[in-house]
Amino acid sequence: MHVNRGLLGWGVFFLAVGLVPLAVHGGALDAAIASRAWELWPLLLVGAGLSLALRSTALASLGNIVVGLTFGLMAGGLVVGGVGSIPITACGSSGAPQGPGGQPLTGALGASASVDLSADCGTLTVSPQPGSQWSITSLAGTGRDPDVVEANDSRLRVNFGAQRGFTFGDPAGRWEARLPQDPTIGLNLAVNAGSAKVSLGGAHVRSLGATVNAGAASIDLGGAIGTTSVSGSANAGSLSLALPTPVGTLTGSLSANAGSVRICSPAGVPLRIRVSDQPLGSTNFAQRGMTQDGTTWTRGAWDGAASRIDLTASANLGSITLDPEDGCG
Repeated sequence: MHVNRGLLGWGVFFLAVGLVPLAVHGGALDAAIASRAWELWPLLLVGAGLSLALRSTALASLGNIVVGLTFGLMAGGLVVGGVGSIPITACGSSGAPQGPGGQPLTGALGASASVDLSADCGTLTVSPQPGSQWSITSLAGTGRDPDVVEANDSRLRVNFGAQRGFTFGDPAGRWEARLPQDPTIGLNLAVNAGSAKVSLGGAHVRSLGATVNAGAASIDLGGAIGTTSVSGSANAGSLSLALPTPVGTLTGSLSANAGSVRICSPAGVPLRIRVSDQPLGSTNFAQRGMTQDGTTWTRGAWDGAASRIDLTASANLGSITLDPEDGCG
């Protein structure tokens, strides 16, 4: 018997949605436990990771099953407890109120450094500034002060917002991070139930890693210098990424898991996207003039190009949009 992997995730999803209220009605599952199924959200990341790690093996469907099962259990919990079963809290409300225009936290990076920014339940803006100095400012809100976990010549780690896990509610605060243009940095960004807008034109960004969980991030690397690799995932959220014109080959991997990924590629730069299994996922590559050969899509004169972009992509119950008409802002 042949199993359609594209429908497997949906089948598991609907089974779980139906079984949860049935189990509660039959007394096999306590309604209070079922209504907390939203706490299973980290399994979405596990499923996404399994899909990527096992995509060329006989167990390639395992990640899709985990994602479908998790969403099904969460939806079934909502059927039992209603939308009110999701805790609506003021993210990071345990912190002291912050007024606008607070004194910025500052420091400096060496010639090469890694920068890790994590934003929960708020709005983060990231922009460049000349030199080697960085600065972090609380603009407004009721959340905690930014927590500078580590700051030295080679690494900057900052957590913004709630520190008590994954919660929902109105954004707790607004923050601004100014990153230096002179050092070469590797940027890792995590957005959880919040939003981030990143624009790093003129900065030396060797690599980017971005993860969005139930939030939104817009990242503009259009004018970034020296970028060689990017990776990003949108899990029940949205990620927009404007790519730079590379020197050599820019490689990357992108995934949409019950979310959306939007890619803006520089005009005239040859592009190749290799697509893994897409259970109920969608792309618009054909509409953007790409040529398909099996699971590989190309655009432009790829062989021998001095500047080109090589991506892998997957969409599990999500969408990947290339060069959307309204851009990636």
